[in-house]
Amino acid sequence: MQRKLTLLILFLFLGSLAGIAQSSSFETATASTNPGLLELNNDSWAIYADEENNVYYIDFENLSVNLSNIQVRRQDGEVVLRDDVFELPVNTIYEIDFNQFGSGNYDIELRSFTGVIRHSVSIH
Repeated sequence: MQRKLTLLILFLFLGSLAGIAQSSSFETATASTNPGLLELNNDSWAIYADEENNVYYIDFENLSVNLSNIQVRRQDGEVVLRDDVFELPVNTIYEIDFNQFGSGNYDIELRSFTGVIRHSVSIH
């Protein structure tokens, strides 16, 4: 009986050490980057630009996260578009027509529950 109890305590101790090691390695990995800002590679092809018509397309299927909402901000910080997209299918192609906002510099913010992907756009 004492042997079983000792083995149980040993397994619990080793399991808790494994959990601590996993959580601390995750914290170290995220602390080395900018927390809250997810990376969008140019190779991912998640945002397509039709610059001639000032229309941008976001391909949800090529993103590594599920989005909660999309925001478009002017350079001065004013939000000109905010749309909740959490319930849209993962294979959605979302369209943003910048003709309604006029010329200027904008940031497209793809927001998830874990961070933000930001893409700058210049409309002429």
